[in-house]
Amino acid sequence: MLLVLLLAGCAERPPAAGPRVPAAVAAGRVLIDLPVGQKAGAYEWGWGCEAPYNDVAWIAEGGIDRILADALRDGAGWGGLALTPGAGRVLTGRLVDIDLSLCRRVDGDTRKPIGTTGEGRVRVDWEVTDPPGPIRHFTTEGMGETDIPALNGKYGIIIRNATADAARRLAGLPEFRQLALSSPATGAGSSALPPPLAATGLAPSPTQPALPPAAPTILDDNPDTADDTAIASPAAALVRWGSVTGVIADAKGLVLLPDTGANLPSPLPLMMADGQVIQAEVGGRAFGFVLLRLSAGNWPAIMVRRQRPGVSQLLHRPDGDGGPVAMVAAHTGPARSQGADVPSLLLDLDEAMWRDPPWILVDGEGRLAALRGPRTLPGDPAPYYAPAGVMAHFRAITPAS
Repeated sequence: MLLVLLLAGCAERPPAAGPRVPAAVAAGRVLIDLPVGQKAGAYEWGWGCEAPYNDVAWIAEGGIDRILADALRDGAGWGGLALTPGAGRVLTGRLVDIDLSLCRRVDGDTRKPIGTTGEGRVRVDWEVTDPPGPIRHFTTEGMGETDIPALNGKYGIIIRNATADAARRLAGLPEFRQLALSSPATGAGSSALPPPLAATGLAPSPTQPALPPAAPTILDDNPDTADDTAIASPAAALVRWGSVTGVIADAKGLVLLPDTGANLPSPLPLMMADGQVIQAEVGGRAFGFVLLRLSAGNWPAIMVRRQRPGVSQLLHRPDGDGGPVAMVAAHTGPARSQGADVPSLLLDLDEAMWRDPPWILVDGEGRLAALRGPRTLPGDPAPYYAPAGVMAHFRAITPAS
C-alpha cells in the first residue's frame, strides 16, 4: 500500500494556478479530427474494474466543442498565459489522436457499478493565424485522468483534462511563448500591456476624456497571493436606492447598482447602511449593472474577489444570515458587452430564490463573488458574472476620478 501511495505522489499533476501574462493571442475553436468509429481506447482490467474489457470506438459527445474551448483557455492559464479575446492572432487546435484507458468502476463493498474512471492521452495540432503573416504550426500531447466516476459512462472529463494539459505544454514552448508575447505588428517583445481601447471596441465616448495608458496587467487566480484587503463588511458596503440594493465596490467611490431599466435622476440619492444619504452620478452601464460615482473620499467598500469562485463553492447573500443560498455549478464561456468579455458562472440556486435570484452574492470570506446579469427571457436561468471582470470593464470605459 505504501508503494502505491508513493507512485501516486509521483504522478504528474497540473501546476498550481499562478500569475498569468496577457498574450497577444485569442482563443479559437478546438476541433476533433477523428473519424467516427476509430478505436479510441479500451476498458481494461484493474483493481475495482468490472468486465467486459473491450475496445471503445470514437463518437463525439454533445457539447464537446464548448468543453474543449474551455480546456484551451484553462490550459493556457496553467502555462502562465492569459489569452486575449479580440486579439489579431487566433489560436485553434485539432485533436488528431486519442488513447483512453478506462475502468467500469464498482463499489468495493456492494460490487455495484458506480461509473467510469480512467486516464487518457491526446495529441493536438495547433495553428496560430497572424494575417498577413504565415500560419504557425505547433503540436503537443497531453495527459488527463479522473478518479471520480462519471455516471453517464462517458469520458468527456478525461478528454477535457488531457486537452488542457496539451494547451499547458503549448504555453510552455519557447517558440510559441515568444510569438504570443510579441507585438503582432512588429514581432517585438511585448511589454505585457493589455490591448489599446480602440482595438477592443472600448474607445472613450466623445464626451469623456481619453484614459491614460494602462499599467502592466498580471491576472492572478491564486487567492492566497492576492493583495486585496477587506475595507468593510459586506453589509456595511451596501447602499439602497428605493427598493434596489447596490454595493460600494471600490473605496474611491465606485458603486454597482442593478440596472432595472429605470430612468435615474442626476444626482442619484443613495442611502448607506448607517442611514446616511449620499449623492452619486451615473458613470456607465454594462452587464446588467449601472456604475455610480461618489465624491472623492475613502468609502466603506466590499472586497472584490480576484477570480471566479470554484465549482461547488457555496455563495451567500451579503445581507443575509450567513447561510448559503447558491452553489457554483459550472464555469461557463465569457459574456460579451460593449466589446468586452467577462467570465461567467452557472449557479445552482436555492429553490425559493429561483423566481427572483439575488443580484449580488459573496463567498464565505465576505468577498464580492458573483453579479447577476439580466435575463434574456422570463424563466431563463439568470446569468452571473465575475465581479472583477465587470469592474475592470467599467474602469476602462469611464474616466479616472
